[in-house]
Amino acid sequence: MTENLAGKVPVGAVWRGAWAFLGQNWRAFVPAALATAAIAQIGRAATLMMGGGAPALDILVAVPMILAGLMFSGAVLRKAVRDEFVPPVGVTLGGDEARLLGVGVSVTLLAIPLFLLLMIFLSATVFRSVAASPEAMEALAADPEAMMQALIDALGVGGLTMLMVVLVAVFCLSTGLVALADAATIGEKRIMVFQAWSWIRGNVLRVLTVFLLTVAPVIIINTVVAEALTTVFVMVSGGAVSVLPYLLVLTLITFLNSLLSIPVSAMGAILYKGLRPTDLAAS
Repeated sequence: MTENLAGKVPVGAVWRGAWAFLGQNWRAFVPAALATAAIAQIGRAATLMMGGGAPALDILVAVPMILAGLMFSGAVLRKAVRDEFVPPVGVTLGGDEARLLGVGVSVTLLAIPLFLLLMIFLSATVFRSVAASPEAMEALAADPEAMMQALIDALGVGGLTMLMVVLVAVFCLSTGLVALADAATIGEKRIMVFQAWSWIRGNVLRVLTVFLLTVAPVIIINTVVAEALTTVFVMVSGGAVSVLPYLLVLTLITFLNSLLSIPVSAMGAILYKGLRPTDLAAS
């Protein structure tokens, strides 16, 4: 789907192309995934050595994780969009990554008011049925099992399932929109957010379907893998958490998550190549 799409987005072809890209290229990205997974844990390792616990240290954890994510996404998108691979392992930290950061900041600023509106809606509907006061909600938030039971009691199994499906769908759609903007940004070498999103006019339902079909399996697989590895770690460690094994497990989870993110980036690249207007001004 490298040609411009004059008609309808072929949902099945885009979906197959995204996963085919993973099958054809995952070996080339293993070193990049390993390197960025290790980089992502630098801040967490530092905070653990300093004793952790201070909220001010959260930024120390977040910055290496963000940089690692930008570096890996940049490596995948350069290959998927421009068929470029930076030796030796594909990752770098330069203009592409800076522009991807710009996309992330732009989308975050756009999402903040939408998130606040969502929280107000949930507070006035769902959360009001779960907890009678803010203090009670804080107590539930600190106990995931109690929170889950409270949600089941308030909404029922069917209602809770519907809520989870809606939240997963929203996450899939937002992830897909970011993937398209990222791919367009790499292709045009300038930050492309609203302009890239405008290209889906006339194909909205088909593009959203592609987002759901591609992103949802990634979420499910990542969740299952993370839960399985965490459970094994807890069983093996007997509840006594030691820093090095803990960091190794986190690095492994991040490594696998990075590889599983490849189809999402590839989906964005395929849509970008197919939806990009032929008369788009050069950057």
